[in-house]
Amino acid sequence: MNYKKFTIKDFRCFSMEQALHFGMPLENKMGSGITYVVGANNSGKTTLIEGLWINENQKIKASEKKSSLGPEFCLYDINDNVTRKVSLIRAGSYTLKEDPKTAIENLFEVVTSRRHWQSSANTNNTSNQILDATISGNNPRTQQDVPTASILKDIEKDNTKYYEFTNLVKGIIPEFTQWAVAYEDHEYIEYTSSDGVKHKTDFLGDGVISVIRILAHLFEPRSSGLIIDEPELSLHPLAQKKLIKLIAKYAQRRQIIISTHSPYFVSWEYIKNGAVLNRVSKIGDTSSEIHTIKEFEKYAKLVNGANWQQPYLMDIVSKEIFFQENILFVEGQEDVGLLQNEFADKDINFFGYGVRGYQNFEFALQLANDLGIEKACVLIDSPSDLDETPNENTVKESLEKKLGKKYKVVQWDRTDIRDKPLSTKIPKAKTGYFSKDGIKKESNELGDFQSKINAIKEYFDLILPIKTEGIN
Repeated sequence: MNYKKFTIKDFRCFSMEQALHFGMPLENKMGSGITYVVGANNSGKTTLIEGLWINENQKIKASEKKSSLGPEFCLYDINDNVTRKVSLIRAGSYTLKEDPKTAIENLFEVVTSRRHWQSSANTNNTSNQILDATISGNNPRTQQDVPTASILKDIEKDNTKYYEFTNLVKGIIPEFTQWAVAYEDHEYIEYTSSDGVKHKTDFLGDGVISVIRILAHLFEPRSSGLIIDEPELSLHPLAQKKLIKLIAKYAQRRQIIISTHSPYFVSWEYIKNGAVLNRVSKIGDTSSEIHTIKEFEKYAKLVNGANWQQPYLMDIVSKEIFFQENILFVEGQEDVGLLQNEFADKDINFFGYGVRGYQNFEFALQLANDLGIEKACVLIDSPSDLDETPNENTVKESLEKKLGKKYKVVQWDRTDIRDKPLSTKIPKAKTGYFSKDGIKKESNELGDFQSKINAIKEYFDLILPIKTEGIN
């Protein structure tokens, strides 16, 4: 069963109702069923995951209630109908009820960030029976060791499944070539590495254990959704990139929620295909909000700006915007390279390698707003005689009108960051703050340079009120 959204309110850091929106699996659309959950530490991501699990067998602590009416947790089906609601039996109570209820097989399996597992294959339960035990009813923070070795024991019985699963693991960890259920005082998993050396799974590294645990959930053809908390833990970046491609393949058929701190797991390609990104952010120290990215076309001109000359426009560096605050948008890679030292003493993060032209500033700031980023600033050149309409001036005016008081727009007095002499590519020379070779000019030649740099620093240093006016 697929879901459209999950709402949570009056629980811990979520006072006002917030909505987690889900990606919808679509055949032949890689990653379409992925739901990303990102945010800083202590922003509320784990609380959100726990909210998906909470049921009527659990108690609510007094410290967790934000009001006498709450908490309340609701799952909505694809037609926007409430299919599961967990709430207090009455105002002022601490006892929960489920009305309506959802069948347990239609709830979410979970792979917690603490990959507790049993290396001994000491049960004869099937893979599906073991995976069923990870669905709802248990708090993710206290989930007991999962008998993952027993899952492999069940898989080993079927020759076809054995080779399919082995190849699945090898796709992420190439040295994992062969394995078997071995026996000493107990049954355990023994695996053979690519150099022919045999190892007990008791001594496997955390990264290998993490991959096996995640793939065990993906391997069985199940209809329940899956939550993977921090899949990047103990994994090399190359293994992370391989793992997200594999997850994206399975997300064509089931909903998969990924809570992550790694930009390697976030893909604009998958968001274009239907994946949804939810960013959880703290408002002050007391409450959290969820901001959602799901309409790719709103940012298409920014994302699709990469070409064969600049293929890195939306690469790993640019995707850090999903995880950062205090974003500075500049026009291009030269601006980033020449201005980095000016802000080295401040918590100011450049957006990738620039937005690739002033025409993209509006899409960039729309992205920042939709992500709930509190502070973002645009640094724009002055127009040259060659600029077509709309030029930098009209873009600046449009941004300031649309942004209200939320973000800041700063404009240089000069037409470029560095001098660019007349050439076949530049029919009119441009004057900047750095020489054509990227050398910063003497202070008496810098004009407004330092005052504009100081204005940006002061903006990011300013303590904002909890709520600010945003883009309409």
